[in-house]
Amino acid sequence: MVYRFTLRMSPKNEEILPKAFSERHHICAYTDFNRYPNGYMPWHWHDAFEIDYIQQGSVEFRTTEERITLDQGDLVFINSGVLHAYQSLDREACTNCAHIFDVQYLSGMYNSILEQKYVLPVRESDVQFYAFTPDSPYRVSMASAVTNAVQLCEEEPFGYEFDVRSQLCEFWKGLFQETEEMRAGAERRSTVDVERIKLMMAYIQANYAERMTLDDIAEAAGISSRECTRCFNRCLSLTPIQYVTRYRLRVAADMLLHTSDSILVISEACGFSSAGYFSRTFSEYLGCTPREYRASAGVIMQSADEKNPT
Repeated sequence: MVYRFTLRMSPKNEEILPKAFSERHHICAYTDFNRYPNGYMPWHWHDAFEIDYIQQGSVEFRTTEERITLDQGDLVFINSGVLHAYQSLDREACTNCAHIFDVQYLSGMYNSILEQKYVLPVRESDVQFYAFTPDSPYRVSMASAVTNAVQLCEEEPFGYEFDVRSQLCEFWKGLFQETEEMRAGAERRSTVDVERIKLMMAYIQANYAERMTLDDIAEAAGISSRECTRCFNRCLSLTPIQYVTRYRLRVAADMLLHTSDSILVISEACGFSSAGYFSRTFSEYLGCTPREYRASAGVIMQSADEKNPT
């Protein structure tokens, strides 16, 4: 089965995976990046590994260290615990298919020889991700293993679970060899910034509806406001306040799609000082007014919005 679901996150921005993941230790899922406001899939992380295959369009893949463009046919492996985000660069069509799986899915059991020899050396390395274009026979075979596994999940022939695991093991063998020099030459990077960012993201997510200051955000990570700003700039290329605003806008966009609340009520619920300011900020970020965004999604606005024009 190939899942289609929208990103859900815990208060610390850890992705909440479907129940099936805990049962299977693996899921295959499609993502349409343009279903997210402004084509932006926000910052998130998970303990599991992830392999993404770009089916259509182009995206900018972001970690706290780098930003790269991935085009149709490209792949990226994302290591466990890595904070990452996506920005669609193609408004017509931009889709991705992902395999998400944990250590035991490949190794078979805890502390096995496969885990010790092949899986943990990648997981515990400083290689945050490995992106590639299938431009050599070896990389073509790695890409084929990923797409074959997708097809098996779609068609579900008898015993397909064994075959999916086999295909991803083939990919992993290639990944292990392709990253050998990277793992050997990588310098140990500090995780302090990432852990601080996760703490501050959790604070923002819990308090976005309230008035908050830079000092409030910094206090959540036990650092100064100046270091807070530097940390956000180093990791996300945003100021803390810009991140707060964008988070509020994503929540507002979701409310516009899934509730019939008035624009005034939504602006207040998301921490904006006025409906007018909310509408202007929303238009600057998403290129349309809140009313237009709701209408474009086919949501029928009830009388509450009619009584509270912006």
